Amino acid sequence: MKREPALELEAIDPMNGEVEAEDFRDGGMEDFVHSQAGSGGVAVVNGGMSVHAEGVGRLSRPPNPVLFRLLYEKQSERDLVEVLPHLLRIDAAHVVMLAHTRLLNPAVAAELLRVNRQLVRLMKAGKEALPTRPQHRGFYFLYEQEYIDRLGKQVGGAAHLARSRNDINATVLRVRMRDELLDMLAEFCRLSHIMAAAGQKYSGTVICGFTHMQPAQPSTLGHYISAILSELMRSAEILDSVYDIINCSPMGAAAGIGTSFAIDRGEVAQFLGFSSIIHNSADAVASRDYLVHVLSGMAMLGITLTRFATDFQIWSSAAYGFLGWEDDLVSTSSIMPQKRNAFVWENIRGKAITPIGGLVNTLTGMKNVSFNNTVEVSAEASGHIWPALKAMMQAIQLVQLLIEHLQVYPGKMREFLENKQTTMTAVADLLVARYGLAFRAAHDSVSKLINLYPEIPPAEEIGPILERIVSEVAHMKVHLDETELAMALDPATTAAMARFGGGSSPVAVQAQVSALVRRTSSIEKRLKQRRQGLRSAEQRLQAAIEEIVAQNMKSDKS
Repeated sequence: MKREPALELEAIDPMNGEVEAEDFRDGGMEDFVHSQAGSGGVAVVNGGMSVHAEGVGRLSRPPNPVLFRLLYEKQSERDLVEVLPHLLRIDAAHVVMLAHTRLLNPAVAAELLRVNRQLVRLMKAGKEALPTRPQHRGFYFLYEQEYIDRLGKQVGGAAHLARSRNDINATVLRVRMRDELLDMLAEFCRLSHIMAAAGQKYSGTVICGFTHMQPAQPSTLGHYISAILSELMRSAEILDSVYDIINCSPMGAAAGIGTSFAIDRGEVAQFLGFSSIIHNSADAVASRDYLVHVLSGMAMLGITLTRFATDFQIWSSAAYGFLGWEDDLVSTSSIMPQKRNAFVWENIRGKAITPIGGLVNTLTGMKNVSFNNTVEVSAEASGHIWPALKAMMQAIQLVQLLIEHLQVYPGKMREFLENKQTTMTAVADLLVARYGLAFRAAHDSVSKLINLYPEIPPAEEIGPILERIVSEVAHMKVHLDETELAMALDPATTAAMARFGGGSSPVAVQAQVSALVRRTSSIEKRLKQRRQGLRSAEQRLQAAIEEIVAQNMKSDKS
């Protein structure tokens, strides 16, 4: 990744001339930090924790208590869990870059990185990384204040050079989004393997195929499962492709206008595992289109799951009895003793549609909003992605559970096909393939047979009748082979003969499933490569942190 060209400026020393460079070489940094922690505009109490009566920047007062309660308090509690891990990495990558480009004194960078490592250790140990404060103006200010309390404003506030909350928040969202997308795709791949195994297992299990909710032709359960998985796969592949759109770094865009400092955006992107940078700074902070792409893919994935859930729940009802589950996966009624309800499919349908609501809300939240950084888009509209992801993950995991423990009743499926006339298309096909009738003549002949016999008798009985009908309709004399006619009337044979056109025969279904497994493996291969890339980026970042700290700290007391 090439370094982005920028206006070259001299390195910035946050001491602004108050401390000479030799103070760092002579070990004065530690004393300087301690002196700054006791001055620099902060009041030190309770072992170094500061209490601020003033506001932030030009603001002279803290936020209104109601405003704080509604906008900041609870959100900061969530951010400690959901945002802080990503913020720490982004912050470290930015500070390392500032040190490498000499925009920040390496000794100052080392102090900042030392505190960063301490916060990471506290967080990983499950301890309080950032203390609770009675008033603050959002999570970033809460985060930055911790550095200022520990190091003083001149050092603790030095990291915010050539960056803004705008590009930080945009980066946090993309880093978090790509992680969650990878997790969801991994769960999909597991579901795909489970469904593929079921498709193979039941590739020869005959079931009634339906059109317009009416019995149509004999099919196989494996064919149905393969069909569902095929549509799910397309949505998953779309979501997989969105990763490359997400995995671009906004860092360095600052507030959305860029910066005059000669930063190395490419280095930050590499440390964070991004494949590229977003070249336009306004695009970097204003765009959230990738959320719409993810929500769209999940919405379609969810729609398919709801259709799947409806069929399997219906087929498990007493009206059909094709499928079932053990007692630990069904419920009963509080009033009707006989009830045994496959209720989990209802949960699946309810959860699977959550992305649809998220998509509509996100699009509506973006509509007509000025194209720059705005809370309406970056926070409010973007916030719908997380419950949608959570619900979709749960829906996928529930489907995994039910398919893994699926019970199939082939006898019930075969019994349902009796007297449903589902093999009549096969009889018409026989007249075309073996006796030379045009399909429409064959169709009309079989239609007349059905009108005469709503319940089709055995082949030996209907053969002579059908021969007479063909003579009347097509003006052709045929002599039907009783064995061939019996095969056309048999549901299992009919399903097995559908070898072409993506049909339901076991051979065709097994080929379909094998292709789906290969597509799943392709997604898994990319998942593995992406995760390895992220791990390698993290290792490079940690090595860079260690190098800066080791070179600029006499003794690491962290």
